[in-house]
Amino acid sequence: MLRERREAIGISLAEVEAATRIRQKYLSALESDDWHLLPGEVVGRGFLRNYAEYLGLDGNEVLELRRQAVDVSLAAALANTSAGTSLPPERQVDYRPKEVDLKDEPDGIPRSEIRLGPFLVGLALVALVFLGWWGISRLSGPIGALWTGARERTAQVLSGPEATPTTVVAGVVNAQNITPPGGGQGEGAGGDAGSQAGGLGGAAPVLVPTDTPTPTAPAAPVVQDAPADTPTPVPPTPTFTPVPPTPTFTPEPALPTDTPTPEPLPVVAPACPDPRAVITAPGVNQVVNGVIGVMGTAVHEQFQYYKLEYAEGANAAGGFIYFAGANGPVNGGLLGSLDTRALPNGAYTIQLTVVDQTGNFPPPCQVSVVIQN
Repeated sequence: MLRERREAIGISLAEVEAATRIRQKYLSALESDDWHLLPGEVVGRGFLRNYAEYLGLDGNEVLELRRQAVDVSLAAALANTSAGTSLPPERQVDYRPKEVDLKDEPDGIPRSEIRLGPFLVGLALVALVFLGWWGISRLSGPIGALWTGARERTAQVLSGPEATPTTVVAGVVNAQNITPPGGGQGEGAGGDAGSQAGGLGGAAPVLVPTDTPTPTAPAAPVVQDAPADTPTPVPPTPTFTPVPPTPTFTPEPALPTDTPTPEPLPVVAPACPDPRAVITAPGVNQVVNGVIGVMGTAVHEQFQYYKLEYAEGANAAGGFIYFAGANGPVNGGLLGSLDTRALPNGAYTIQLTVVDQTGNFPPPCQVSVVIQN
């Protein structure tokens, strides 16, 4: 039915492909009822509806004809699955609530439910706090004394050596009975000191100076009066000699080497079989990334439109996918743009096809590129 309708209108499969964006091999599969060649059941029904509506037919009626044609085969295929089995019989279910006897519970908390764990933990915490306080109070005195002694010892070490302390001798001191060396009153002084020491019972200590020599001040120099006619010498004025700055070494800039900069390889345009469909950029096996622009020429004496497609692999074995096109000719300009960021890295083939008013087209132009994002 689809083929007869298309031939009656006088439309080629290429024109249907350009209008519906459905590949010719899928259109041929729909016309020959080769449903296994379609991408899937759901996608095939969508292709069938769009194709029928493009031909002026009712899409729902065509889908119904398709369902009636395959209903017997579908029923046979689903006979051994859960979709072909019947539902279980309904059964009566009583959803009314039922009365249930409640269990009597004794008053109060059973002894087995009393937990001693929290009580014991609290008691242990109180005991630890008490022991800590008792230990601190007992050791505060020794610790304080030890700390004070350490501080005094540290102060002595930091202050350096001091004067030799005086010697304390038990006895009584009498400043008037101290006889200078070589004096003749030693006996009297000794008797008076002894009697006074006996009267006081030796309760007061005597401070006896040690042999530490007393430093004497240096004698003042004798200044002689200078003669009146002698001029007073004037000290020379010191002169300041500047110190020369230390020289710093500044490395000389490295001389440029003669290493030649590699020039980019020239872009080689593909050899297109027809001058009306030519791709000039990108070149053959050119490495591209990001959004690339496809440059070239798309003209024809009976021009209708042109389209740009890409396929994965250098041989395009997986079929082409449409990505750009226009209804006007282009002569040596931008044909379209391809965003390679959404494609995996690898080799790809870009194809340009120019379609005329009759649905025919000259040999397309293809170029192989390498996407490297």
